[in-house]
Amino acid sequence: MRRLLPFTVLALSVLFACGRPAAQATPQIVSVYASSASAAWLAELYDCAAGGPAVIVTASDPAAADLQLRLGEPVGLMTPAYQLGMEDVLVVVHPQAGIGALTLEQVRQVFSGRAANWKDVGGNDLPVQVWVYSPGVDIEGAFEAAVLQGGPVTSLARLAVSAQDMSDSVGGNPGAAGILTRHWKAGNTREAMLAVSVPVLAITRSEPEGGLRDLIACLQK
Repeated sequence: MRRLLPFTVLALSVLFACGRPAAQATPQIVSVYASSASAAWLAELYDCAAGGPAVIVTASDPAAADLQLRLGEPVGLMTPAYQLGMEDVLVVVHPQAGIGALTLEQVRQVFSGRAANWKDVGGNDLPVQVWVYSPGVDIEGAFEAAVLQGGPVTSLARLAVSAQDMSDSVGGNPGAAGILTRHWKAGNTREAMLAVSVPVLAITRSEPEGGLRDLIACLQK
């Protein structure tokens, strides 16, 4: 994985014409797409952009964005990617499940549907309700690769459309189990297992320049 190289700071001479200073450079517009699992990094991105040479606008299509924030490397990545940090992917459950830490095999039983009741893995007599994300979502891919390793997800699994939806769904349904990053773990959920730690990546369509380069360098600090 390539990392952003230190860049040279150029000294700019101030030119005067007719007694007035030269106009300041127009800030670069940078379109940014962030997966819901990596959205916690948006606050740092806006801090980096504050008063800087770039203005952030949000993009709904990751392929069209100048900068994409996501967990882990997508399949077939061919463009520059820069690691910003690491993020823990957690298996979380509703407290009424009545379990402490789960083993890897127990998590596989829960998410595959082989454990249909929490008493099957040492918890309370309560039906298991599994929550997952759509195939192709970054956090779902990281979880399945590290934990299920090609094994199936139960056909009865319910679909969360975002990390916030996952947090609300698991926290609001006794017996529920799902997947969250540590940044999103809040409210009425309990950590049952650290599934995997994955890199948080900033992906660009080409070698970054100007304000985009500066933003990535700031995030890497």
